[in-house]
Amino acid sequence: MIQRLVILGFLKRNPCCGYDIRKFIERELSIFSQLNTTSIYYPLRKMEGEGLVRKKEIKENHLKKYIYEITPKGEREFLRLCKSALSSQRRPFMEIDIPLYFLSFLKKEEILPFLRLHLRFLNRAHKWLKERKKEFRNLPKSIQLIIEHHIKLVKAEKIFLKEMLELVRNKT
Repeated sequence: MIQRLVILGFLKRNPCCGYDIRKFIERELSIFSQLNTTSIYYPLRKMEGEGLVRKKEIKENHLKKYIYEITPKGEREFLRLCKSALSSQRRPFMEIDIPLYFLSFLKKEEILPFLRLHLRFLNRAHKWLKERKKEFRNLPKSIQLIIEHHIKLVKAEKIFLKEMLELVRNKT
């Protein structure tokens, strides 16, 4: 769903090739998303079959290139996907919760270094996000809100991880 939303949203800006979509995801959305960019052409072909996008072939220097553009049906699907994502009732999933579920099977000496490592990562991520916030202060408010959202998520995760570290340290 999210990959389709991103592709359709990018095509709303202007028609482009799959490579441009892939680079956009890697350059701009990788800050706050883990979208898979290895298979852009498969979803494009699928959306073309559904009538959400149309493909035009152009020739540049004896090479074929395909340019995709959003259709009116794709516009409606884009709006539907936006509404669905905005009203999502899905809880966020944190990978760390799975090993925590099995905490009773883990020795504190084995997991403390990994929890500390994760906390160092969160500290670096927090610093990096704060730097991006300064950089992005002249960008659209929507991007600033995304960065602020992630700063708050990282802060909450740091607080939780510090509590978790204390709990593990005191584990008998």
